[in-house]
This record gives sequence, structure tokens and C-alpha cells, in this order.
Amino acid sequence: MIDLIEKTIQAEWKIILYRNVIKDPLVQNFLALLKELTRTIPVPSQVLPSYYNFAAAFIDRVSSLADEGGNSWKDYLLHLILLDENLFSIQAEAHDYSDIPASLRNMAERDMAELQKLASLSNLLIRKTLAEKIGNSPETEKLPDWDSVCLPKAQENIRPEYRQIRRVFENAPQWETQTPVVAEYYRKNGVGQFGRFYAFRWVKNGLTGELTGVKHLDPIQLRHLYEYELEQGKVIQNTEQFLLGYAANNVLLYGDRGTGKSSTVKALVNTYGHKGLRLVEVRKQDLGDFPQVVSMLAQRRQRFILFIDDLSFSEQEGQYCELKALLEGGLEAKPDNVLVYATSNRRHLIQESFSDRAVIGFDPERDDVRHMDTMEEKLSLADRFGITVTFIAPDKKRYLSIVDKLALEKGLDIPQEELHQRAIKWEMSFNARSARTAKQFIDHLEGQLAMEKGQSI
Repeated sequence: MIDLIEKTIQAEWKIILYRNVIKDPLVQNFLALLKELTRTIPVPSQVLPSYYNFAAAFIDRVSSLADEGGNSWKDYLLHLILLDENLFSIQAEAHDYSDIPASLRNMAERDMAELQKLASLSNLLIRKTLAEKIGNSPETEKLPDWDSVCLPKAQENIRPEYRQIRRVFENAPQWETQTPVVAEYYRKNGVGQFGRFYAFRWVKNGLTGELTGVKHLDPIQLRHLYEYELEQGKVIQNTEQFLLGYAANNVLLYGDRGTGKSSTVKALVNTYGHKGLRLVEVRKQDLGDFPQVVSMLAQRRQRFILFIDDLSFSEQEGQYCELKALLEGGLEAKPDNVLVYATSNRRHLIQESFSDRAVIGFDPERDDVRHMDTMEEKLSLADRFGITVTFIAPDKKRYLSIVDKLALEKGLDIPQEELHQRAIKWEMSFNARSARTAKQFIDHLEGQLAMEKGQSI
């Protein structure tokens, strides 16, 4: 048993490609515990704190990985392997396994064999070894079992592809033989954060920024955005062309508030994320960072939609020039794996005043002598989106149809006539008629009906 532990410790210097896995702080804590165990005469005052330090750090890390389903030491190591960005994983994301140089494949196989040794050291084995080295005592009998940590609710959120490859490794006698399986996972799902998350936000940190993964993505589905199937169809067709590598356009989703423009874009990644679609939300004030964002995405295998929500500019704002350059006409061409989808309540995106439409003439209060050129520049921004899809607020019939379908989806037990009366009263008392208003009404009604059945505080 000690021989196995000593051989496992050697992984710290034997592993080449997956060095980041070994450098992980939790793995380092584990190796520190193993080194304490291999001392000729372990000192209880040193080995026991090492055990508890690792157990505390592991349990805390497992809870933060709830959406990944990490609930054992082996799962955690597999999690690190699947997310690791190294020469092999990046090559595997971009190429077929057979096209990766043989020397690199062999190196990855040797690393997998070493990582399996690390994964094979269960909590039971560690506790048994510790008891043998320092003797059985009430202290060793009460050592916490980190392998017993289980988060059953989190299991529902594990992505199917992650669940599948985890089963492969649970049953594989030799991990090195599964290196092609890992490579195929990289190719289909991406590497690093692009393999873990479907959606990202561009977050500024001083003068620079970074992509931050969205852990709890809005679960909205296209099929639940009722009565806007025609509008969605145009966006879906363009997106599918994009995913298949065919020519596709940037898209402007324009229309009334609450009609599902933003929800349509977010629903796309829930539908096509497993096929390589990724969503990157960029705030209007950060449009100047587009070159930096695009440079991070250009060489990746995935297809990215840069999402700008509620886009509009005042006359004083100049960020629209950055967007215009990205859409068309910049010196640096936009990569083939990036599109821009934006939503707006304003068709021409840039606010106009009545003075903008004044007849050109001498006006000492205006220093812009090329007034028409300026106005044309403003209007041309929306035209640079290849596709514009208009979302119009529903009429009464369409609004009630949305209400009916949402009520059916929720399984609400209420006569249709009463449902419609309440829905009309709601939209007259609160927000204007829209798909969002219909959803807000149904959410309220669902809670109200539950209260009426006696489910009170």
C-alpha cells in the first residue's frame, strides 16, 4: 500500500502535459498528505492536520462544483482533466485524434496512466494507511470520509456528455486506453472554460477584461416562447447556417418591450450549446473592447454569438463607431466563427432629435456643416446587420393565446373564461400587453391559486 502511495507521489514530476492538474491547490494538498504518510515514522501532530486540511478543502470545492457533479476524488480529477488547456487538449479540440502527432498522443497516454494512480487512492485506503502508521485510536476512527460527500440535487444539472465520459472512466481498467475518448470529448465540447460553460460575460477589470462563465444560465427554451415562432424561425435558420459553417448574417432583433427578443437569443444557446454554440454578452459601454474579445475567440473551434442587449446610443455617445467597424468595414476582418446578435427597442439604434431632421441651412448654433452626412451615418448602423427581425407587441387575441399556453404548461386548474378575465385585468393594471406581461401574470396566478388551496405560511 505504501509502495502505491510512493509511486503516486512520483506523478508530481512524471506528468508533462497535464502539469496544471498537479499544480491545482487541492491536488497539492493531497500530495502533501501522501508525503506525510510515507514518512518512516509519521508524526500524528503533522499527518492528522494534513488529513483534515485536505478534507476541508475538498468538501468545500465539491460543493462549488455542484453543476459539474463532482462528488468524489476521482470525479474531481476527471473534472480537472476535462477542463485543462494544454498542448494536447487544444490540438484535440481542433483536429481529429489521428492527426495529432504520435509523440504528443503517447505523452498524453502516459499522463493518463499517472493520473489514474492518483485517482485510485480512495479515502478508505488513506484512512486505513493512516491507522496502520500511527495506530488505531478514537481520533483515527472519527476521520471524516470525503468520498461520502454527495449532492443529489446537483446531479440533475450534470450535462449528458459529462455523465457519459464519467461512466467511461469509472469502468476503465486503464485510463491511458481512453485517451482517444478524452480527445473526442475535447473536440465536441471544447477545452477549458469553453468546455464547461455555454455562456459568458465580458467583465472589465481596470483597463483589461476577461470572459467570465455563467454558471446558472437562464433555462428558457425556444419552444416556451409562444406565438413568436415566425420571428424565431428567421433567427434559428441563420444560427443553424452559422453552426454548419455556411455563410450567415449578424442579426438585429428589434421591437416592443417584453416580446421575447433577449429570451430568443438566450434560448439559442440552450438549444445548440451541445453543438458548439457559445454566447458572449458584451455591454454597450464595453464595445471598444471588441478587438480584445474577438482575439480570444478567433482560434477556437466553437461558434460564438456576441450578444448586445438593449442596444441604443445617444447622440453624444461614440461607441457605435466601434460596433460599426466590427459589423463591416474594419481593417481587421471578423473571424468566421463570430457573429453579432443585438436587441433594441429602437429601429435605427441611435437616438434622433427633431433638429436632426431640420432643413440644412445656416445655423450659428450648429458647428456640423455636414449635417446630412452625420444623420446618414447614424441610420446606417442598423443597416449593417444583415438580418433585422421585428418583434411586435401582441394584440388581444395573441396575448390571450400566450396566456392559455403558459397556463397549460404550468398545469393551472382554472376555467378559460376566468383566466382571460384575470389576464386582461392584469395587463390593464400593470405593464402593457406583451409576452413578458403574460408570463408575469401566470407566475402571479400560479402562486395565488396555490395560496387559495391553503398552502399558506
